[in-house]
Amino acid sequence: MKRNLMPLLGVAFVAAIVATGIFYGLLIPKLRGTASADTPRTVVVSTKALDRGAVLRAEDVRVVEWDGAAMPPRAVPGMEQAVGLTLLEPVSANQPITENLMARRGAAGGASLAIPSGKRAVSIHPVESSGVVALMRSGSRIDIQVLQPSGQGLVLRRLLEDVEVLSVAGIENPKPVVTLLVAPPDADRLSLADASMQLRLILRNPNDRSVDGQKTLAPANVASARP
Repeated sequence: MKRNLMPLLGVAFVAAIVATGIFYGLLIPKLRGTASADTPRTVVVSTKALDRGAVLRAEDVRVVEWDGAAMPPRAVPGMEQAVGLTLLEPVSANQPITENLMARRGAAGGASLAIPSGKRAVSIHPVESSGVVALMRSGSRIDIQVLQPSGQGLVLRRLLEDVEVLSVAGIENPKPVVTLLVAPPDADRLSLADASMQLRLILRNPNDRSVDGQKTLAPANVASARP
């Protein structure tokens, strides 16, 4: 009887070994993956808000520990992988720096790499707009008005709407410099308007992308004008 049980016990023993191997083969990788995901890793974050087109300096970024499970995709782990590269999008203070936010190392063009394909960067000098200019930063959206002399006095025309701001400089000056991203034909129009007319800027909510079209308003019909 005992001799008849020996083959069965052998089969059972082999089956137990195989089952144990399968169990550990499935469980251990998961445990290792969980431990790896939960292990803090390093990521580069910005020390302050930075505009699109900024070239990252050592003082602009710092390295912090980050929960591995919540690590942003393509996060940059070390300073040497970020310093010297151009930002393609604006970032806020303490925002993780990811590879898709920066130009690749060795790419020619410097800050101009932040200009999207098909767009042009053009600078204008708005007047009497210091209040809204002080609120602008890279990524803001604006409308542009021109004031043009006429027989009835100054005539206001809405030139462009929903224009993206690339950068702002000289906020403390009477005529700050605002650089915009526009289509090539609009860059020509803005250059001429900036040289021959007075430009004023209207700041809009960046989530408001509505466009009403060009409008003209003369002093004689200010009181009767309707939206």
